[in-house]
Amino acid sequence: MASERIANKVEGIAPPLPVFSPAILSNGVVYCSGQIGARPDGTMVEGPIEGRVNQIMDNLDAVLKAHGSGLEHTVKFTIFITSYSIFADLNAAYLKRVPSPAPARSCIGVASLPRGTDIEIECVAIVPGRAKL
Repeated sequence: MASERIANKVEGIAPPLPVFSPAILSNGVVYCSGQIGARPDGTMVEGPIEGRVNQIMDNLDAVLKAHGSGLEHTVKFTIFITSYSIFADLNAAYLKRVPSPAPARSCIGVASLPRGTDIEIECVAIVPGRAKL
């Protein structure tokens, strides 16, 4: 089965740059591009990390739902952070939003992220009844 781009513009998230899609669906698996703490109007969430994590998870959930899935069907998260000083607060906010048991996860320290944010998260999820793992 070929990869499918279900929706290049997803309702409920800021429009992506034209160089990538919010997600690609392939063989019943949704591969989401990284999301930052941008509200649907494009403004960034400021303040404690929990607010950005919640906005990112809302964004990812919107992308997943547009492709027939949802956060409850995630199997892998990759988190990029610019400082491990936010690690404990990130984990606390993250665990409130992911299914239990928590999906596989990597957390990678990077020098910088788009729009000067301190966190970006991408994920992989299955589409129930369509995944061919």
